[in-house]
Amino acid sequence: MADTDGAAAPFLTYWQAGYEGADHVTHGGQALDMNRATGHLDRVRADYLLLRQFGIRSVRESIGWRLAERDGQFDFSFIEERAAVAQELGLQINWTFCHYGWPAGLDLFSPDFVPRFARYCRAAAQFLAPYAGSAPVYSPINEISFTSWGLSVHMFQCLNMYRADAGHEGKRQLVRASIAACDAIRAVSPQARFLQCDPLIHVTAPPGRTDWVDQAAAWRASQFEAWDMLCGRQAPELGGAPRYLDLIGLNYYHSNQWESGSNLRLWWHLGEPRRMPLHQLLLEVQARYQRPLLLAETSHVGSGRGAWIRDVAAEAALAVQHGAALRGICIYPIIDRPDWDDASHWHHSGLWEAGLEGEGGERLRRIPVPPYAAALRQAQRLTGQLCSTFALAGQKGTGMRTIIVFSHLRWNFVYQRPQQLLSRLAQFYRVVFVEEPVWHDGPGTLELSTPAPNVTVCQPRTAVQAPGFHDDQLAVLQPLLSQITPADDPIVWFYTPMALPLLPALHAGLVVYDCMDELAAFKNAPRQLLQREAALLARADLVFAGGPSLFEAKRSRHANVHCFASSVDTVHFEQALDRHNGHPAQAEIGRPRLGYYGVIDERFEPALVAALADAHPDWQIVLVGPILKIDPASLPQRQNIHYLGQQPYQALPHFLAGWDVCLLPFASNEATRFISPTKVLEYMAAQLPIVSTPIADVAVPYGHIVAIADTPDAFVAACEAALAATPEQRAVMAANMRAIVEATSWDATVEQMRNLLDTTPPGQGARQAVPAAGTGQAAAAGAGADVNLLHPPGAPQAVACAIIGAGPTGLSAAYHLGADTLLLDKNATVGGWCRSIQDRGFTFDHAGHIMFSNDDYVLDMYRTLLGTNLHWQNREAWVYSKQVYTRYPFQGALYGLPPAVIKECIVGAIEARYGKAPAAPSPEAAAACAVEDCCADGGTGLEQVHDAVAAPDQAQGQSAPNFEQFIHQVWGSGIARHFAIPYNKKLWTVPLAEMETSWLGGRVPLPNLEEIIEGALEPVARPMGPNARFGYPLRGGFQALMSGFLPHLQGKLELNADVVQVLPRQHVIVLGDGRRFRYQHLLSTMPLPQLVRLIGEQAPPRVQAAARALRHISVRCVNLGVARENISEKHWIYYPEETIFHRIFLQGNASPHCNAPGGFGLTCEISYSPWKPLPLDGQALIDRCMADCIAVGLLRDDDRLLVANQVDMPYAYVVYDHARAANVALVKAWLSTQDIVLAGRYSEWEYYNSDHAFLAGKKAAELIAGLAASQRKVGMVE
Repeated sequence: MADTDGAAAPFLTYWQAGYEGADHVTHGGQALDMNRATGHLDRVRADYLLLRQFGIRSVRESIGWRLAERDGQFDFSFIEERAAVAQELGLQINWTFCHYGWPAGLDLFSPDFVPRFARYCRAAAQFLAPYAGSAPVYSPINEISFTSWGLSVHMFQCLNMYRADAGHEGKRQLVRASIAACDAIRAVSPQARFLQCDPLIHVTAPPGRTDWVDQAAAWRASQFEAWDMLCGRQAPELGGAPRYLDLIGLNYYHSNQWESGSNLRLWWHLGEPRRMPLHQLLLEVQARYQRPLLLAETSHVGSGRGAWIRDVAAEAALAVQHGAALRGICIYPIIDRPDWDDASHWHHSGLWEAGLEGEGGERLRRIPVPPYAAALRQAQRLTGQLCSTFALAGQKGTGMRTIIVFSHLRWNFVYQRPQQLLSRLAQFYRVVFVEEPVWHDGPGTLELSTPAPNVTVCQPRTAVQAPGFHDDQLAVLQPLLSQITPADDPIVWFYTPMALPLLPALHAGLVVYDCMDELAAFKNAPRQLLQREAALLARADLVFAGGPSLFEAKRSRHANVHCFASSVDTVHFEQALDRHNGHPAQAEIGRPRLGYYGVIDERFEPALVAALADAHPDWQIVLVGPILKIDPASLPQRQNIHYLGQQPYQALPHFLAGWDVCLLPFASNEATRFISPTKVLEYMAAQLPIVSTPIADVAVPYGHIVAIADTPDAFVAACEAALAATPEQRAVMAANMRAIVEATSWDATVEQMRNLLDTTPPGQGARQAVPAAGTGQAAAAGAGADVNLLHPPGAPQAVACAIIGAGPTGLSAAYHLGADTLLLDKNATVGGWCRSIQDRGFTFDHAGHIMFSNDDYVLDMYRTLLGTNLHWQNREAWVYSKQVYTRYPFQGALYGLPPAVIKECIVGAIEARYGKAPAAPSPEAAAACAVEDCCADGGTGLEQVHDAVAAPDQAQGQSAPNFEQFIHQVWGSGIARHFAIPYNKKLWTVPLAEMETSWLGGRVPLPNLEEIIEGALEPVARPMGPNARFGYPLRGGFQALMSGFLPHLQGKLELNADVVQVLPRQHVIVLGDGRRFRYQHLLSTMPLPQLVRLIGEQAPPRVQAAARALRHISVRCVNLGVARENISEKHWIYYPEETIFHRIFLQGNASPHCNAPGGFGLTCEISYSPWKPLPLDGQALIDRCMADCIAVGLLRDDDRLLVANQVDMPYAYVVYDHARAANVALVKAWLSTQDIVLAGRYSEWEYYNSDHAFLAGKKAAELIAGLAASQRKVGMVE
């Protein structure tokens, strides 16, 4: 995550990596060298390169005074490699000079200690000066407070280790040493910054022990003593001054909070309520010292690492939101480490573990921890979005749109759907969560809290007795809510229709109803609820349904209903996979344990639990959750039934880890008719057997994995079977559960919701007519097409051929196949990345698409699909650089650029041809392969690709080993420097040397030297001939071309059909709604890694590994509709320089009908990847695109935005790295043995275009038809 906004200064990146570097001698006499013990010294370059995938460029390293000084002489050779490699790779090392160790024979308490340390620090700073830059960050002494505590308990074997006042005097001496070190280092590096690190702690007295309160307070206050001494607040005789407390480093782990006296930890993983939130601890330090902070060390151990780092990121964002100058977070250790006192015990605390098996280079190999890595990426997205936003906006989240939420559930109640969704949406919107009023005697007030970053919970307190959002509350609530209503038109989001009367005063820009339950069926539901819901459905612009049953119930009542079933936080619940975890509340409860967590109310079936307990008195039934709306006395009481009450969300995985069977003992009544239990996927994440009553949203999608029982006897029998399952059966069950869980996430759900929030026109309500089932649905998608938007669940169906993906390839294949074909697509419309969206009169494509082909068949298809809805025009493709427009391709149209640039480009091309580099292709060869990226999304014929690459090889006698060298060999250093290198780095996001060259010829224009010179001497004429023209639908955007297939399809088309599992052994595909289809042949157009992921364990490990190794980049399209016509005559423009976008597609020039009256639409394309994440998102990204469009002169300062939205293309371009070909070949070879045919850009993992997609679909259809005919022939012979 690169930081360009200064929020991380003086650090290069907000996220940092720390390498364990302790070098002290332990109490037992073990002399430590932790960098050697972890293998870091032998793997410096490799370790640093691992950080690239996370965008980490700031690292913390330790020198080690004990290691560097021998007999008064300094030897820094052992840090030279780290310093040099970091400099080469562009990393910033923040060095720690003393990490608990000092030279043997030196007494810490002697007068010599301070000057000896200052001398060492000066020498170290001199050694590092050539590598460290002008303003390095140094830590003279790591953890003065911890070191002094260690001295007091004899942790270090050193002279005078048993001195009675070792802790107190040691702290004073270390402060003196740190002050002297700062002065010595500044003499070498006057601009050096100093990071003073110590543990951040919280200590509290045990409950009821008031006699221990003072001791706890003293412990807590001691954490500030060293910092106070450094800045001169305490013990001024030591020489402290504010300049010595420059940057404050805070080291924080799960064990940093405890009870005084008992020393019992306040466990983070159990959600101990007495813990003080990290953000409050950070704010306390900020308020005390008013200095920049760094969370200098943090990590967790074992299975909780991912959950911990995400929690730390959220707390960091909260701290910044409330004003803390928190400049970064350092993961420490980044590589796992052994224990100081027991080298055989490794802590399992790193982002990478160290392999302990093997010999030589195999030993200590780096092993990634996938859940930790996934969580870190989530954490980086959160801090990247919010920490910069808060820091730059003065902690107010300005610039973000507001979502005002009305909920019948309180935020601090059971953590479920609202919290999962809104805490994630808060990365992009300011969330105001309004709870039902609470009675209090006095004037109405709002109690505000911030339980999550960018989430404000508002609890109205009124003197009105009526419950909930009752009409009697309205007169009090309306003026209270005016205090939190933003100036702009907010999104108003309802979980309860009862709050609808509060809507008019909020001036909503968009109204959302997230229907997570059929509240009218619940016990004690307000009598007006049904009426209010009907009114809300008439007013809402968007309706989200919390499960398939609710979707079916609501979709006929609103035209814009979307099914978003509850998902799962796999990072959180993967902790349950470690069966060594557990919860003390059930530690004394025997096994087997059958468990349930959730609300215990009218939806819970007590008789079923009683039957379980009575049938098997040796079974232990564990019930976790609050009891509501029913009499607790009515619940069964048995010795083997344990009611453990409501527990924190953090603790749930630790309960699961100790269970043998998970229960869903729901009653069969109106209250459960539409429920979609969140916990079913959480149970699956724990990979435990599940037994449920026949709840529709469990039985239909998951009935093949969850045991469904409709009577008490059947429920008991299902539990017996679960406990008796063999290891093999459990392994199959676990694999199936893992596949389901991996196919969903709350993040993915939020991304889809966010796209709808950003693209749905406001004020629509339910005014669109809802088509009757079986009639209007098919017609809406295209006459003649058998379209079923959401087929009701039924028995498995058999099809001759199933096609996954209704993009151009899938549509072309379905076009050429017969009636026994099933075409599936997860979206609501066909087209894949060739879809278009409509927004307030504007039409935008998913990135720029145009129609071009030299193939007569494809040209005929264009005419067949579009008829008269087709127009052609001459293309206008340009490059903007040096504040000048030149025609594309850059190298053939240099005229107009500054003379020095033209000279450099021409000289470089000549040198490449004749002098300093191997010769480029001959003019004849270059002219023969002078193909261009003639389509706005790239693409030429595959034969031309091969020929164009072969030509320079033949001319030069050798091929370029990578893309970067290819650029220099073919065009020379000038064109490389001014266009080809910066543009392609911007587009591909990876080092160009990591890309091979097999794809280049047909993608990269190769004009000859004569053309380069001619294009520099005079303006290049407008392109002429067939290659210069392109087609585009006159109306409907590129979507019209895709929708043109629909009347011609003979088979069935299923939209909103998300494939979540592919089982090649059984020839079965499984949809997200639970339906299954058995196929004879499967044609996949989905991205190749995604297909292998859905296949899961049925794919051999080598195939899974090869698929995981395939790399791609993503593209975010920011669509802008401005209130000015004819802003340019160009069609698309390339930007190699500092703009955030690499290309702009001027959608309004593709067809005038893409523009709203008086407006013009354009698309800014921004590539991103794990190696180059998006620097901004949401409104901030839109604002940046507008600013850059103005900076390059495409827009004006006074241009007014009519429309702004974003579309995301997670898979946009295949990265042709050096391993791609072998990995693709391996995966394809295995899939070809499974009756799976691959077709299309992403499935074949190739780089080609929509016209080639038409041909690929046709070719795949012909292949399948041939295979089917062969099978029929074989059958007849047999």
